[in-house]
Amino acid sequence: SHQFLYNYCPGPEWNVMCRGCCEYDVIRCKCPLQGTPVGYAVPCCRNARNECDPCIIHPGCSIFENCKRCNNGTWGPRDDFFIKGQYCAECRPGWSGGDCRTCGGVIKKRQGHLVLESYPTNARCEWTLQVDRPFTIELRFMMLSLEFDHSCRYDFVEVRDGDSINSRVIGRFCGNDRPPPIQSTGNSLHILFVSDGYKNFDGLFAIFQENSACTSSPCLHDGTCILDSSHSYHCACLAGYTGKRCEHVLECKRPACPPPPRLYHGSYDYVAGLDPETVEFSCNHSYALSGNTRRTCQPNGTWNGTQPFCVRACREPKVSVLVRQKVLSPQVPFRKTPVHKFYSSTGLTKFSSPVSPTKGPRTLAPLPQGFHHLYTHIEYECTSPYYHHTGSTRRTCLKTGKWSGRHVSCSPVCGKLPNFDPQHPVDSHWPWLAAIYRLSGQNGGGKLGKAATMLVCSGALINQRSVVVAAHCVTELGKLYALDVAKVRVVLGKQYRSDLRETKGLQRLRISSITVHPNYDPLVLDSDLAVLKLLDKARIGDFVLPICLPNAQDAADDSLPMWGMVTGWSLIPDPRAGESERARVGTVTLGDVVHCEQQYEHYGVPISVSENMLCGRQGPGASPSNICPAETGGVLILPPTSSHDPASTLLPNPTQEWKLLGLVSFGYDSLDCNPELYTVYTHIANFIDFLEGNMK
Repeated sequence: SHQFLYNYCPGPEWNVMCRGCCEYDVIRCKCPLQGTPVGYAVPCCRNARNECDPCIIHPGCSIFENCKRCNNGTWGPRDDFFIKGQYCAECRPGWSGGDCRTCGGVIKKRQGHLVLESYPTNARCEWTLQVDRPFTIELRFMMLSLEFDHSCRYDFVEVRDGDSINSRVIGRFCGNDRPPPIQSTGNSLHILFVSDGYKNFDGLFAIFQENSACTSSPCLHDGTCILDSSHSYHCACLAGYTGKRCEHVLECKRPACPPPPRLYHGSYDYVAGLDPETVEFSCNHSYALSGNTRRTCQPNGTWNGTQPFCVRACREPKVSVLVRQKVLSPQVPFRKTPVHKFYSSTGLTKFSSPVSPTKGPRTLAPLPQGFHHLYTHIEYECTSPYYHHTGSTRRTCLKTGKWSGRHVSCSPVCGKLPNFDPQHPVDSHWPWLAAIYRLSGQNGGGKLGKAATMLVCSGALINQRSVVVAAHCVTELGKLYALDVAKVRVVLGKQYRSDLRETKGLQRLRISSITVHPNYDPLVLDSDLAVLKLLDKARIGDFVLPICLPNAQDAADDSLPMWGMVTGWSLIPDPRAGESERARVGTVTLGDVVHCEQQYEHYGVPISVSENMLCGRQGPGASPSNICPAETGGVLILPPTSSHDPASTLLPNPTQEWKLLGLVSFGYDSLDCNPELYTVYTHIANFIDFLEGNMK
């Protein structure tokens, strides 16, 4: 066993799987006779005892999120994983490749289908359908379940009359309504599917066929038309008929095997190259085949096995590893409408029970794996209390072959602080507080170490990949442009200021991009904020959670709270606290802009407070504080309290959310830490559109 870390990846195409917490226990061996090297790798993450647990069982570290992803398939160990990099046991329909992210391609067949199930965000697939000249193509959508928009700007499927992205557009489709049948004018169609980074739904299913010599059903007496080539056909005639079109009646012995019985809601095809002749059965979309998929002609002129049949069924929706599901047995609903209830109460009509008490329970036909019978229910919940559920908590397989409700997903909760002690706020752990470090020296890509870094600011985690921070923290003094991302690090889950005192939940993360607000003015510090995108997702848990953003109503002046709390890391360590020093905390009263400007002018620093700024000070009678007005880089937060009076006791409601009000922008250089002095904050509620646009 040998461990490969990210500096020792086998090749550049493996770098994506060698990040952050992930390591790989690689098993290598050689076959004794052939000498062929084989092996496989198991992704793992370090636990508190520095042991490498397999990624799939490690809490807070999932094979789907932190390690190599099997995006649209089933992950499973493979003996050729290390050699070939194929780690998906089976891909969902429509997807292929080692990571199940490949889709599209050229399909040259007389008939076939397109299917794309449970598509991810930011997907792009292109297909080209081709048949032989001079024939054309008919395309039918059997199911469409995409995000709806009147202009189909977000998730859509686009069909073009030709073989390229430059061909004439026939139509662009989204939502749940099936488009009408589509006819090409030539022998090809181009199909493009695109999804954005926001929502995903159940996908699409379409069938196509060549408009050929068989389209006009030339075979008589219920004969089956079979194409020999793109220009010729023959008819498989029923017993007693012969001729090219089954037009002649025979009085001789019947052929070896007649065509098998009609498969309702499905079809069958003769398997090429097999002797004796074999037929293969398949069902239409929203149906599943129950029984044998193939039957073979026997010497006595009958087909072996029993005739399969198509059962209306639903394919199980794919959900994230963060979602726990429970499948319940089918239960046929029996609901009385108000009209039924009226007739029942008057005694005019007797409604019999839908199930007779003398009969046993209905036996259901067996279905292939991944399919469920009509009226099957699936209940969903999130696997972790730190995630909240969106979509339906219960979905039912409907008669249409689709599931009721909406696609299910789980995303981290925000603004939860269940263990907050109002009497001792200094002892609280703030799970959204991020420590921003700037790397000094030349080793920008090295591991985060004490000697090479300097704590410069505090920021706030707003989702798993985004941290908001004051722009002056990540730009050069007086400049507009951002620092090199290699020179900035983010530390989450930090409980103590000292790097010598390690904590269990510490996460050291690299930055992929820094977006400074386009209106940032480094001279007057207007629009003083920036968004840091994390290279790897933050792992949500006891010590790391995002904070909620204010809503649109919070931007109005009349809805501003009277007070808030400021928390952040001190740039200068407190020698009295030593290694036990935690983040500084203070309660501030939000003040009048005029008083704020007058005070700054009195101290010889004339400023203008813009609408993008808030002013606050601790003032007399405020709760005990250990934060100074001069210390920059903290965050201003609003607790979910029962009172707007800062002098009253804090009574946080655990069911409500803490919100991010502001970022510390600038204050006084005062050695006596005077609590009367005003600090100016960036007013976060004015920048919701900018933040949400940079959080995806």
